[in-house]
Amino acid sequence: MRNTWNSTRCRRLSALALALVLLLMPAALAEDLASDLGGGFQAAAPQGEAQVIQADMENADVIIGYIDPGYLSLSPLTCNDWDLVSVNQLVYESVVDFDENMKPVPMLADNWVHDGKTWTFNLRSGIQFHNGYELTAYDVVRSYQTLVQSGSANPYYGRLQMIENMEATDIYILTVDAKSGSLLTLYAMNFPVMQYETLYDELPRGTGPYWYIQSNEAGTVRLEANPLWWKQQPEVKSILLKRYDVAGDAIEAIRTNQIDMLSTTSTKASLSRRLSGLTSMDYPTLTYEMLVPNLNEDVSILSDVNVRMAVMYALDRSVIASNGYLDMAIQCEVPLVPTSWLYESQSAIYYYSPERALQLMHNAGWVDMTGNGKLNKRSGIMLLEPTIRLVTYNEGTNSIRENAANLVKEYLEAVGFNVNVSVMDQEDVTSAIKHRNYDLALIGVNLSELPDLSPILETGGSLNYNHYSNEEMDQLIQRAKTTSDEATMQKVYSDMQMTVVHRLPILGLLFRTGTVLSSRSIGGLNSLRAYDNFNGFEFLKE
Repeated sequence: MRNTWNSTRCRRLSALALALVLLLMPAALAEDLASDLGGGFQAAAPQGEAQVIQADMENADVIIGYIDPGYLSLSPLTCNDWDLVSVNQLVYESVVDFDENMKPVPMLADNWVHDGKTWTFNLRSGIQFHNGYELTAYDVVRSYQTLVQSGSANPYYGRLQMIENMEATDIYILTVDAKSGSLLTLYAMNFPVMQYETLYDELPRGTGPYWYIQSNEAGTVRLEANPLWWKQQPEVKSILLKRYDVAGDAIEAIRTNQIDMLSTTSTKASLSRRLSGLTSMDYPTLTYEMLVPNLNEDVSILSDVNVRMAVMYALDRSVIASNGYLDMAIQCEVPLVPTSWLYESQSAIYYYSPERALQLMHNAGWVDMTGNGKLNKRSGIMLLEPTIRLVTYNEGTNSIRENAANLVKEYLEAVGFNVNVSVMDQEDVTSAIKHRNYDLALIGVNLSELPDLSPILETGGSLNYNHYSNEEMDQLIQRAKTTSDEATMQKVYSDMQMTVVHRLPILGLLFRTGTVLSSRSIGGLNSLRAYDNFNGFEFLKE
């Protein structure tokens, strides 16, 4: 734990730093800063009375809209809305960050070493929280413990399960006992670090380029550049977040110049990207769309890998992405985002080829015996037809997935299948899969930033809905959870992905995408992802 000497030392350092900041900055900003830090600063009114400085909740350098029908909390302990988590990335930093290829890189840690399952992180010195306290390993430990205690309400809970124990062994030294020696442990170290005394505040203090100044009952939040930030000062000095109940209202607000910027995954934004006066930048989300085949040979023709391969060749996934998902998707045959350093580009093997699909069906014993364009297979004196029961569900009022399912139906019928599409409630689709009353299920699953494929592909995985089981795949997944060598890790992930596309336990289609819409230049943004829609915002030019 932080001892009295360390605490006193941090307070003295922070007091000196704060005094210097207040001395150098303009008087009005110094008053705001001192008030925000709880220093009791009051401006002298002309009559000598105390005056409270109020933040401007109407104007800022950049006004960003966000969709939040329920006034969600911004605290990292409970905030699980993708767009608001991205805003928090401007306020809170982590021990380990991700580069443009989702590869772990140092952030608050300067470097790290490991011996087996024990990892030692050396933190950077001199980094200050928004309240002036210096960052220590104890703050990291308390942040980790509190996030774990808050349960699955936060998006970091899953990755933190990879950590067995965490201890501050010195003021800047963090010792982590992981559940494995795998490089995946580094992904677990990507969580928001908060100043330990403010953990249960409505808005805990972070170390990022911006800090929260004020919020109101309408859901408007003001952020300003953090003068204590350890990197180069942001170009944009102030941000206002404005809340909207639904995506349509926020999109209308940016069209009518009520806001400057909006990040959204709503397909209603698809047309707005083409409007003059707006620029946009797309990013992959973690929502993966796939066809889950029924692998039971007693009840489904999809138990034959040749038929599954034929289905993949029969689909023009570029058209499905464009017309079915309104161009807010990126094709991918494996459940690993194509921007990841672990993605195997050679896994993209299924191009649109009806001829190849027909050849594979012929290999499986299905041919057109009647000349009516439908495939048949003889069973005694009967002629069977390849019939597929395709089940799916919609989300809310949007019919994106239903439209995609009907496109799948058209492509499969063009090569001789009979396809019946059933649009159900999500619970009914789950039940149909569980009881094997289907052949294909078009579903979406939300994956993690942690590149762990075990939920979908490992025997008994939480997202392994069709009960796929393969000993070789299970062994590869276990190797991924133990290796700490980058080259070995890439090889293992390559083998897993190539196994997926050759054996097709799932028929991967695409990752959904989101978009950042802006009425101003967004050239500074880069490497956007699901939980970091505003990466590089501090480099935007005013």
